[in-house]
Amino acid sequence: ADEQLSLHGLQNVYYPDIATSNGASSFIPTLPDTRRAENHNGSKRNHRAKLQQERNQVAELLQTISDADISRYFGLDGGRLELQGILMQGALARDTLIRSNIRLVVSIAKKWCKQQAPRRQSDTTQMGIYGGGWDRPSLDECIQEGIMGLSKAADRFEPSRNLRFATYATFWVTSYIRQCFQTAATTGFRVPSGYHDTRSNFKALVKSYYDQGEEVPPLAELASEMNLSEDRLEFILQTTKGLLSTDAPVYSNSAMMPGKAGNDDAAEILIGDTLMDDGPSPAEQVELSFLRQSLENAMASELVPYERDILRLRLGLDDGVARTVPQIVEEYGGELTMNDIRAAETRAYKKLRSPSTLSTYKLLAYLDFAGIDRAEAFAR
Repeated sequence: ADEQLSLHGLQNVYYPDIATSNGASSFIPTLPDTRRAENHNGSKRNHRAKLQQERNQVAELLQTISDADISRYFGLDGGRLELQGILMQGALARDTLIRSNIRLVVSIAKKWCKQQAPRRQSDTTQMGIYGGGWDRPSLDECIQEGIMGLSKAADRFEPSRNLRFATYATFWVTSYIRQCFQTAATTGFRVPSGYHDTRSNFKALVKSYYDQGEEVPPLAELASEMNLSEDRLEFILQTTKGLLSTDAPVYSNSAMMPGKAGNDDAAEILIGDTLMDDGPSPAEQVELSFLRQSLENAMASELVPYERDILRLRLGLDDGVARTVPQIVEEYGGELTMNDIRAAETRAYKKLRSPSTLSTYKLLAYLDFAGIDRAEAFAR
């Protein structure tokens, strides 16, 4: 009982749930977690699980211990009711402490958002600074993360050290917000915080060479100065490197003329606009799909099965591999001669080109799409 009923343990834990027997409820609402913190921050999940476990332990102890034990170990003559009242006062005090320092969280969150805001002129508005993006959190997400750090600071604060709470809480709030930006920079991938610190030290080292006007040494020498191997440093830099979005602008018209007042909605050239694709466009793929369907209908209505099979093998309509006449003879096991295959192919093309069939007019519509002259096609 001496080990379980530790007054120090009860003073440092916030348990509003233990007063449910008196009709009380939790005083501090559950703080919403951001998507990145919920999915990629195991340390915060462990912290919340640990707090919940401690709450359950204290609630179980208060249900099992007697008033005599409470009076003997804590010196509370009121017993269980007086102990619950003390814990309720502590919960209210913690609530007041957190709510009184919300402005501190907001100020730190705004400072980080301004520092990490994009340098492009088109995004210098408040929406561009605080709105966030796919690779950086918004102001609301930063405030949520900061409140989680503020809550942890309230649990660990010790007034006996004669330190202001705002000074102590700044460390935890900044730590949580920094981790939020680091996680967002890698687009949700969990990267150890030490990797981001190493990248920051690498940037500071390179910047020192630029400031002194000296040439930046090779990566191997920089890694040696940082007491790391070249492969290790290269791996860390590659891991912490942010991904590029195809919707990110290469440059903006308004950014090229900073001295002029232009339209805020100026057109931007996106990275996706500069990427080359050798494959067919979506419109071409749709046209090819319609052409394939029209060709299938034409062969089904105009050709006999034998001619359809020959034409499919010659053009590779089934597997995309066109076959020569000797290969088709080999596939048929020598039952057909090369002249038979060429004659069947010639009859099939003649039937499909005949102007008296209805399918011909549907197929002719695709000649313009392929850039083929109709007169030349019929001459063949």
